[in-house]
Amino acid sequence: MQLRKPFCLAIGAGSLAACATTPDLSPDERALVSSEWVLVSIMDDNEDVRLRPQFSERHVLNFEADGSLYIQLDCNRGNADWRAYPGSAGSGDLSIGPVASTRALCPEPSYGERLASALRGATGYRVTPGVGTLTIITQDAVFGFEARP
Repeated sequence: MQLRKPFCLAIGAGSLAACATTPDLSPDERALVSSEWVLVSIMDDNEDVRLRPQFSERHVLNFEADGSLYIQLDCNRGNADWRAYPGSAGSGDLSIGPVASTRALCPEPSYGERLASALRGATGYRVTPGVGTLTIITQDAVFGFEARP
C-alpha cells in the first residue's frame, strides 16, 4: 500500500505541471502583464481628476498571463478576467469581465467603486512600454495608469 501513495503523488504533480503552461502573448499583452499599473487620472465628460501619489497607490491593476486581473480598489480587493485584442502600435480592444470585489466602505476620496464598475465597460487600451503608461478607455471614462517603479 505504501508504494501506491508516491506513485499517485507523482501522477498528480505531472498533471499539474501540464496544466501550468501559459498561452502565447502578443507584445502588447506582454507589456500589460509586465507591470503593476497605478491609477493616476480619470477623465470623463464632467471632470478631469489627477490623483495624488498617496491615492494612486491605493488603486492598482495587475494583469496576469493566464487572463486573470487582480485589482486593488482602495481599501478593497477585486478580480476579473481580461483579454486584449491588439490592433496597431500599442493599442487595441480590451475586454474585462465583471469585477468581483470586497465591499468595505473606504475613506474619501476613493475611486475604487468607480473603477470597478467602469472596467466592465472597457472597450480599448493604449500601452506605451518605454514610457510606462497605460490608458484604458471605457464607456464612461478614460483611466490613466503608470507602471509602478
